[in-house]
Amino acid sequence: MPKTCGPAISVLLILSLGLVWGQNAKQRPPSGPTSDIGQEARLHIISSSHQDIAWMDSPEACVEYRDKHCITPALEMMRNSPEYCFTMENMLNLMEYLERHPESRDEILRFTREGRLEWGATFNQPYESLLSGEQLIRQTYFGRKWLKTNFPGCDARVYFNPDVPGRALQMQQILSKAGIPFMVISRYHEGFYRWSSPDGSSVIAYSPGHYTNASAILSAAPADGAKILEEKLAIWKTAYSGRRISFEFPLLHSVDFSRPTDFGPMIEFWNSRHQVLGGSPASTMRYSSARQFFEALTRPQPDFVPLSGERPNLWLYIHGPTHHWAISAQREAAILLPAAEIFNTIASLLAGDFKNYPTAALSEAWQSAIYPDHGWGGKEGQITDRLFRKKYEFARDMGKQLLAEAVQTIASGVNTGQAEGIPVVVFNSLSWERSAPVEVVIGSGLHRWRVLDSGRQVMPSQVLLPQSGQKLGTTRLEFIAKSVPPLGYKTFYLVEDRDAPPFPVRTILPSDRYENAFYKLEMAPGGIKRIFDKELGCELLNTDKFLGFEVFTMRSEGNGAGEFGRVQQPTMDGFDKLSLHGAGWEFDPLDSGPLQAVFRLKQQLESCTIEEQIVIYNHLKRIDCRVAIMNWDGAPYREFRLALPVGAARGEIAYEVPMGVVEVGRSEIPGTGGQAYGSLNYDEICSRIRPREVQNFLSAGGPHFGVTLSTSVAVNDYQDPTPAPAPYPVLQPVLLASRRSCHGEGNWYLQEGDHHYRFSLFSHPAGWKNGYRAGIEANHPLFPVIAPKAKGGIPLPKEMTFFSLSVPNVLVSTVKKCEDDDSVILRFVEIEGQDADIELNTAFILTAAELVNMIEEEGKPLAGETRGLKLRIGHHAIETLKLRLKGLSALE
Repeated sequence: MPKTCGPAISVLLILSLGLVWGQNAKQRPPSGPTSDIGQEARLHIISSSHQDIAWMDSPEACVEYRDKHCITPALEMMRNSPEYCFTMENMLNLMEYLERHPESRDEILRFTREGRLEWGATFNQPYESLLSGEQLIRQTYFGRKWLKTNFPGCDARVYFNPDVPGRALQMQQILSKAGIPFMVISRYHEGFYRWSSPDGSSVIAYSPGHYTNASAILSAAPADGAKILEEKLAIWKTAYSGRRISFEFPLLHSVDFSRPTDFGPMIEFWNSRHQVLGGSPASTMRYSSARQFFEALTRPQPDFVPLSGERPNLWLYIHGPTHHWAISAQREAAILLPAAEIFNTIASLLAGDFKNYPTAALSEAWQSAIYPDHGWGGKEGQITDRLFRKKYEFARDMGKQLLAEAVQTIASGVNTGQAEGIPVVVFNSLSWERSAPVEVVIGSGLHRWRVLDSGRQVMPSQVLLPQSGQKLGTTRLEFIAKSVPPLGYKTFYLVEDRDAPPFPVRTILPSDRYENAFYKLEMAPGGIKRIFDKELGCELLNTDKFLGFEVFTMRSEGNGAGEFGRVQQPTMDGFDKLSLHGAGWEFDPLDSGPLQAVFRLKQQLESCTIEEQIVIYNHLKRIDCRVAIMNWDGAPYREFRLALPVGAARGEIAYEVPMGVVEVGRSEIPGTGGQAYGSLNYDEICSRIRPREVQNFLSAGGPHFGVTLSTSVAVNDYQDPTPAPAPYPVLQPVLLASRRSCHGEGNWYLQEGDHHYRFSLFSHPAGWKNGYRAGIEANHPLFPVIAPKAKGGIPLPKEMTFFSLSVPNVLVSTVKKCEDDDSVILRFVEIEGQDADIELNTAFILTAAELVNMIEEEGKPLAGETRGLKLRIGHHAIETLKLRLKGLSALE
């Protein structure tokens, strides 16, 4: 999708010119001396077509176009010409085509086996750092692994994502360990690169500058195109020889909606023009797949330009800020689906087989969770955006349903001891022990409750106000579930407290201050004036310019994506912030109590009403901020942000990305993105690009303390965006932006209605490594099951961990059934950048273990014992284990 701000007429014009000369330019090369450009140059025409799911039209219309004008004609050309090759960039295109043409399966199988019909090795072409680590990995499951499974003897070895000006820190490791060694990108300096992830694994990447660039050569008359090409090769020859690169040169013919094209005239012209004595051409041109080109390029062990690090995405406004409801569902699905896999796997292991494992439902949910690609908006963009949102919401809802069924099944086997009270079995999907708030609704109107663990220790708790829609005669209760074991559960009990008054005693406190064992806070109209950490002895905020958790708005003129070299930043036109209006905080005595103190604020702005709620926990070192933009009227070109000004001059910034952490100024690739074409130049140093795509948390701090902010939004900033910016970090979740599609016929992203957000603040000793677990935890709730119905079989203990790791810097991303058999897949990542000797322990009997690649293949046996195994994991490494498990060893 070239993100043109006008109609895509130029794209179609280039395409039509290519078709004209391809059909009518049968001509012989003129007589004259043979060019002397690189006697050994071998040119590879990679005939392709850049395809978003939609963008050029509605999704349905684009599926039809790909059928009638891309894949069907390509099959016909391959039938008629044994030399012709054609490449489609992703596997979704093949899946769509097979639904329409199942009768073509055998022919597709034959051409794909021959290497002439090529499919990209991922499901589609995503915004990499928007997706979670597991979502990114599933791109390769529904890409390369799907092809190998469904088309025996076929393979996909090239990842295509040429449109998006952004690369995730760990994408290269994911590709490399999925058996995908090659990558086609663009909107980056033209050239060949060995792009590495921090662990050292790498892929070979090719960028043509912009994916459409070679089409100008190939769309010209052969003589004119040859002349341009000869001049280009003369320049490139030195670069090849200087790095011992075989003189293999790609000509990627790819434009949005480009069709299969007969380049026979150009090939004939070139090979005839470069003949030498004896009849063989000195420089050859032929059709190739991208894989054939890369394999020829890498044969002599060349010295490619090294690259390592994150390339921050310039098009991030197209997703989170402009599609808040959809991306909220995507982020929830990213949490719920791994949790559903983990506990459905455990439930199956407890049952002794996988006959009830929801393989088909999980597969459909995962495919929906990665379905939206980079092409939001565009022509008929309201249809595309609605489909993308529905896919994410389906994935979220299916994850929620499958998780609920699994934890109910496991909880029903726990020997809770009903006489001790109403049991609540609380499940933890993360791989470390944690204490966190849990909310339950009790089927009783009583308000006098205590919460105990199995050792009769009292948990902090309080009754909350009823919510809208809550059944009459029920009670909403929140408590702190302490020390819930990793990848396991713990049982708590709700016991009627007969000594307590029939209704909670509420205390009225001042609305401008609060103090507990952890913090002193001062409230001010519009935000928080002061947060003092009593343990660290530090002021956390610098509120000279913004208050803590203050909402502000700016003009946000621009597009989600487009042909711009830098992120389109907001401006001061119409700037407003809550503190300019004087709205004060109100202490909420009805939702406050021994567990928490709650303050509320409400302020009418020009186009909406801002509602905020601050929740200060008394038994956890944690402050939550819940923000609502209510009755937003969709005024165009507005943006809303939330400010957290951190009192650390020139503070260090870090934030979570898929399977890793970026430290700003250290983890990005060096330099700029470079020239793409014409006047489009990505001229900003990559380390200075902002805002950024963030997973669960971002962190800031100085030498004496650190602050970690968990975030519910995908796009976050850390630098004051106003004139004369503050010299200290200002963490800013970007809540909402009402921009429009850059397609000339595209839609507005106005998002009228109500929007809700949630953030959690944690303070700790200096360094992001001291706060990242809390930042992740806040977005991963504990899952309670109230009064599970008991079933027969071997009873489970009141508290149990099913899998655990011995070191804190290695995190489990999923536990799932193997795709190919009834083994168990366990995947983990080292996140702190330190090699680790780890011990994996399991409650089940381990009979065999293998280290496999990212798509569960190429197993290497590991030595283990019945309760686990030991292995070494490198820094930043993502590793996947295949385990043969049976029976609970603890109960046998």
